[in-house]
Amino acid sequence: MPARSKTTSANSGTGVLRQLNRSLVLRTLWRRPGLSRSELARELGLAKSTVSVVVAELLEEELLHEGEEVPGGVGRPSRALELEGEKNLVLAWEISVDYLAVRLQNLMGEVRCGQDLELGLGPDPEACLDRLAQASKELLRGLGHNVYLRGLCLSVPGLVEPRPGHLTLAPNLGWQDLPLLEMLEHKLIQHKIRVETPPILENEANAAALGVYTLGEWRVANLAYLSLGIGLGSGLVLDRQLFWGSHGHAGEIGHVPLDPQGPPCRCGKRGCAETFVSLKAWRADPTEAGLERMADKLGLLLAQLLNLLDPDVVVLGGPLVEEVGPRLLPLARAAARRYALEQPARTAQIALSPFGRDSAILGAGVLAIRAFLEAQRSGVDI
Repeated sequence: MPARSKTTSANSGTGVLRQLNRSLVLRTLWRRPGLSRSELARELGLAKSTVSVVVAELLEEELLHEGEEVPGGVGRPSRALELEGEKNLVLAWEISVDYLAVRLQNLMGEVRCGQDLELGLGPDPEACLDRLAQASKELLRGLGHNVYLRGLCLSVPGLVEPRPGHLTLAPNLGWQDLPLLEMLEHKLIQHKIRVETPPILENEANAAALGVYTLGEWRVANLAYLSLGIGLGSGLVLDRQLFWGSHGHAGEIGHVPLDPQGPPCRCGKRGCAETFVSLKAWRADPTEAGLERMADKLGLLLAQLLNLLDPDVVVLGGPLVEEVGPRLLPLARAAARRYALEQPARTAQIALSPFGRDSAILGAGVLAIRAFLEAQRSGVDI
């Protein structure tokens, strides 16, 4: 990759402004691909000459691609600009309760290739990371051309602290108190995989919420995502921002007690929501009566979510939804209407994810892309 010009310090006033302009151009084309230089200048309120210099730099670095001529206008024809989609990729990794997944996505979030792997019983974190790294190397070799790996995000079904990258607890994996991000970074070195921005770690339901929000059909301010698998989690997008809570643990809806005298949960409590609403619960009673009981509990949980947060939409996704989603959805909607207050029950939409179990890994890719774009703004050399 061509080296960036070092004539201006990134810490100087001019350098900071340059980095900000780079980020503005990239982020705008991420949201609205196909704008010309003139349209970018108008959109961002920048001088055409400033935009032209930034675009020239990004074209030289192969971060942008010039497309077709944009019709209209006087003088020299303008060309549509897009993020370059063949050479600039991010890695998305997912550790789920019963499978591993790897995807290579371009900077628009489109999947270029991927692989799913069976997890097996008693998963070892070191072995999981090894398999993800090896699968990534095989996918990269299969592309047949060199790429820039701009970022990586790992999603896991557990309590994580995103900034220090620490896994506090993943009860359905049997993992706790792991420096998972540090372990991941060591694996990248060991397998000689170079990623240009620091990898990040995220809870799988948070990743899925952001993936559904960013790549899905809903253009709303507030969205809740429920991940229905072996366990039950949720991710929240509130006021158009992913909501982590004070310590990164927001959204642990699977451990809301629906019956304090109910069955034991792997978290150590009793009657948690995921003991009633999960793939595990469905497989224990795969009957129509069992589905109705599960839908009733899900409706009760949804009512609490609607009353508390008043979201525009609640999206259901994950392996359970892939298996029985179309049958579960109308029953859960009816139960939510019975239990919730009239206004939130009437205004909120409850829908199935269009991405199935890929919601989390697609969201991990979006998080990796956002981290890369944020690095442009903050002046990290790549």
